[in-house]
Amino acid sequence: MANAHKVPFLVVSSNQYLRGIIKFVLETLLHADVTELESEEKALLYLKGLTNFPGMIIYDYEPNAYLLEDFVMHLKKSAKDVRIVILIDKIREEGKELLKDISQITLMDETLLPMVLVDEAKKVFTDHEAENKDEYCQVELRFLNILDGVNKNLFIKLGSSKFVRIFNEDDNTGADDIQKYMSKGVQQFYVTRATALWVIEQVQKQINLFLRSSNFRFILRGANDSPEKRFEQKILRINDEVHIDNEFKEVIDQAIGKVKKIVETQKNVEALLSNLKDHTDISNYYNAKVRGTASLACLLAKQLDWSSRMTIDKLIFASTLCDITLCIRPHLLKIPSLEEFEKVKGMLKSDEQKMFLQHPKEGAELIKNYFTSAPPETDILALQHHEMPSGDGFPGKIKAERIAPLSALFIIANHCAVYFLEDEAPSMQDYLLKAESKFDSANFRKVLKALEKLKKN
Repeated sequence: MANAHKVPFLVVSSNQYLRGIIKFVLETLLHADVTELESEEKALLYLKGLTNFPGMIIYDYEPNAYLLEDFVMHLKKSAKDVRIVILIDKIREEGKELLKDISQITLMDETLLPMVLVDEAKKVFTDHEAENKDEYCQVELRFLNILDGVNKNLFIKLGSSKFVRIFNEDDNTGADDIQKYMSKGVQQFYVTRATALWVIEQVQKQINLFLRSSNFRFILRGANDSPEKRFEQKILRINDEVHIDNEFKEVIDQAIGKVKKIVETQKNVEALLSNLKDHTDISNYYNAKVRGTASLACLLAKQLDWSSRMTIDKLIFASTLCDITLCIRPHLLKIPSLEEFEKVKGMLKSDEQKMFLQHPKEGAELIKNYFTSAPPETDILALQHHEMPSGDGFPGKIKAERIAPLSALFIIANHCAVYFLEDEAPSMQDYLLKAESKFDSANFRKVLKALEKLKKN
């Protein structure tokens, strides 16, 4: 199939990475020969010099594209048989008016990349076989630069059919390795078809994040990475904001469902907290803290007659997500307060210090931006779960009068869960004695009284 007839495509976009994605996907999946150009101006010059037009033109529309009219009208006049896909996020009104009567044009939401575009591209293969089945797929080094390392085998091509492996999947190939070959004039590597399809799958899952950020790097983790490393890479920090991809959101949604079922079965608070001691590895520690915090918070809410479905859901969502960015760092999860953080600060790396101090804000942002099924103001619980009535908490350093009653309940539930996980011989009586001085304020005292009543049940 290497000699199969290829259909020419043209991609016009100012974003070199988007051009690279489209080129890689189309040439991997179809017998396509993709030309990339970065502006309408260059596209006009290129098209005016052609006698045979591309089978399809993919145009990444920008609202301030001053040559839109010239570009589109030239295509309408000179390339009536060429299919044109215009990728849009938003389009100005005069643009809509210009395009509405041109039947050869398809407007496509850019978030549907890449697979919906591939389905559209298949339509131009009227006389030729569309599907590319070559064993090795070309990948340009410019495209590899937007990947966060490639833990896969990479090959170079010698002669017409010989492929030699230059990087193994254990090598954690990164930008520096790629740059060395680029400096030698190498423009492309090759990957096996299985690897190429895997990369495309990852791109499909993360395309929304890529389109939101100018410096996003696709996260690709190989089979040899630890589960913890792959888990952490699902939480992405871009432009000082935290994001997760759709696949990871689904995993967390499933975890929230499991926590709900666990909470429904919990009755005895001391037995519940004592059973948290079964953590033996880092993933179990996080799960134990979530389970303990959620169950205790919900038992306290019921004791205080705050047991509406919305309140219980708030507490479960907040328990699952307030520490999500620390999920594989139990040494940070074990720090119950800013006071304790200051004691161990010198033993933490600078990025760990920053991660700990930012995690309430990041947990709140994830709830607000990704979990629309969470009740309103659930993000406030996550944001405030390390505040203290004295104003010595973080990140807001707010005092008791600005901490809502449900936040006070959630703060104590978190604090108590960590105590039972960490203390060598934990007991509710001991915890209540220690908590009285720390949480000396009306809303907090009310929660502690409820906790004492739970102890007696």
